[in-house]
Amino acid sequence: MILHNQEGRRPRHDPRTTPITDRSRDPFPGGIAAGLFGASRCGHRVEALSSGEVIAETPRLILRRHMATDFPAYFAMSADPEMARYSGLPPACSDEAWKRLLRQAGHWSLFGYGFVALEEKATGCFVGETGMADFKRGLGPGFDRVPEAGWAIARWAQGHGYATEAAAAALAWMEARFGVRRSVCVIHAENAASLRVAEKLGYAPFGTCTYRGYAGIKFERPRP
Repeated sequence: MILHNQEGRRPRHDPRTTPITDRSRDPFPGGIAAGLFGASRCGHRVEALSSGEVIAETPRLILRRHMATDFPAYFAMSADPEMARYSGLPPACSDEAWKRLLRQAGHWSLFGYGFVALEEKATGCFVGETGMADFKRGLGPGFDRVPEAGWAIARWAQGHGYATEAAAAALAWMEARFGVRRSVCVIHAENAASLRVAEKLGYAPFGTCTYRGYAGIKFERPRP
């Protein structure tokens, strides 16, 4: 695993995917629509922009800040009913997915950390997101006053261990950069896959709650 400083660098892309265009001349060659919605062989092209700083790399993934060009893949993930199944929210419509993407980018501006996009090294595809944030959930001082971890992997990319691999790298970055001593997360009590990820990452339950109408389990992870 490779950790990067906050300045980061541009992601490397596999030469088999759509090549990165030189953006020093035109940020959206062929017009903004082409830049935002161009597609690769996996359905979504991931472009390199100055805002997509890399914070860490794992053997299979690049962890970088979200970019506007992630939107088609981000919307597809957010609109999937199965992805929303344990969130307490309906599948996202286009503008709601866009607001979520903007929220992830904005969190970095306010706090210097946040969720990051996950890019598959082998294909350059967007596969999900992970990180830590302050979501103001109102779950009490033992929860709300420390960074909250989370992860989401697009359904087509699930079953490969990406969530654990990526979340572990994001946790390591946060602990190294900010000296985080404790982090938390809240998971739907019936979300078996996410519960397994939390266990692998070293999270232990410390309480229950009702959140968005579902029974949730609160987890904490003291720094080793």
